[in-house]
Amino acid sequence: MKVLVLKSESGQITSDHFEEGDIGEVVRKTAEKALKEWNELTSDFIIMRDSQEAKLPLPLKPDVYEKTKNFLAGKDKTSAILKLPIFIISFENQWKEENFQDKKVYVISYYLTDELKEELTNYAAQVTSEEKAEPVEEDEEEDLEE
Repeated sequence: MKVLVLKSESGQITSDHFEEGDIGEVVRKTAEKALKEWNELTSDFIIMRDSQEAKLPLPLKPDVYEKTKNFLAGKDKTSAILKLPIFIISFENQWKEENFQDKKVYVISYYLTDELKEELTNYAAQVTSEEKAEPVEEDEEEDLEE
């Protein structure tokens, strides 16, 4: 299956490419590459697994179903709901007061559609951005208090 590998530095995508094969092998190979870029004196080296919810319009074509059947989490009236694994390899990061800031990461996930690639690209850029998006819930609470 096609795997997307993104490299994000300081809020910018500096490289993206596809690899064919098992996602575990792609993560291991990318981690080896990241280890060569890592400075053990100034940063932690972390590999995290997360998931991304995605929707694909129904009905799924047979080839799309075969690619996605292991990730199906449910469906609504018009879409199949998928939970795709995402791996984040952080190799340049630092603590700023109470907050952890990633400077350089690799983000790896399966490639299914261009729309999902764009969502993942935006996510990867945000991970290393100095300006973190505020959670909506906190903003709503502040509005209620005023």
